[in-house]
Amino acid sequence: MLAEVNAITEEGRFEILLCPELGDGVHTHVQKLIDNHPDGLVLVEKQVPHLETAIQLLREGHGDMVAASGRWWFENRSSDLVASVVLPRREPTRVLVSEDKPEYIPKGGIIIADCEIVRRQMIRLRKDIQVSLPNEFGDAPEGVFERTLWLEELRQNSSIDGYIIPRALHASLPFRTRRHTLGMQRENPERSRFIPVPLDGFTVLISRQDFPVGGLAEITDVGAAFSLRLEMMILDNIDEDMHHKVALMVEQRKVGTILREAHRTGDDLANRGMVTDKDEIKSSKTRIDIALETVNKDGTVTAGVEKVFPPAESHSATLTVLNNWNSILDIMRGTPEEETRGRMKELMDIYIDELVSKGRLSEDRIYSPLIKEDD
Repeated sequence: MLAEVNAITEEGRFEILLCPELGDGVHTHVQKLIDNHPDGLVLVEKQVPHLETAIQLLREGHGDMVAASGRWWFENRSSDLVASVVLPRREPTRVLVSEDKPEYIPKGGIIIADCEIVRRQMIRLRKDIQVSLPNEFGDAPEGVFERTLWLEELRQNSSIDGYIIPRALHASLPFRTRRHTLGMQRENPERSRFIPVPLDGFTVLISRQDFPVGGLAEITDVGAAFSLRLEMMILDNIDEDMHHKVALMVEQRKVGTILREAHRTGDDLANRGMVTDKDEIKSSKTRIDIALETVNKDGTVTAGVEKVFPPAESHSATLTVLNNWNSILDIMRGTPEEETRGRMKELMDIYIDELVSKGRLSEDRIYSPLIKEDD
């Protein structure tokens, strides 16, 4: 009997190479997993100073898995390694650290955004304030924690009105501040929507290709793994020089939640393919929701695609999203001639007319590209 217990313990024992907190939430996420591991599974933490060191140790057999963010894995994929485990996705939103909500920042206020797409989204919401990247505002420290402390000092002495950082980074700070979520705002559709930065919130455990991971199914989140795979697929099919200019969110959602949301906003459910003529839910009880967008530099024009579909259609639906994305960019980057203007898609006409009526696009730009190549 004792031999059987020892055999089970050895078989279910995994050593995880774990780096210090990098501001992406991975260390905290994996530490909680280790502290609250399922019965029959022993997860042992081995601290290493750097991810590069951890990967080298993994390749040499000195450890079973390396904890990393989805972004790191996307940028450092290797044929001899595999993301064996994807943990439940953490909240991928950014937060605005400020005394005021984004809508109430004083006119002419200064906000520092941590990345380009969030800077553009913020400008789209508030064109009457200054939104800059850290290195555009001053001599920003390179380290993420040092830079955040620098930003907080600027906010405390009123040099800036606020700054935008990932939620995971905010949660790991040694001080507490007032913060405002910049998210999808599904519960508050009247507020401006911020589609997240691609791959945010994912934690993966990387192993060698030949490493037996059969006992790890219990800690793998199938929905998160599915979303990560689709987000990586989409980014792989978007020009690399556009990666820092796009926002992307792939998530698995319950049909009931989507229907309630559609009811609040007045969406036509039949057009979304959710229900039959008899008000019965079509096919599975879950849907995959893909939201993809880019914003031009001055925040006046948004190009985006969103699609909701059953999981069984994920491959074809994702290809459709990519095809639609490329078509929209081609149209918006084109220079239509005035005499052919009336033959453009009705949707584009309506969109441009709305931009003009709201003062977001001058009439002399109607026949110019909506999104320029350098946008």
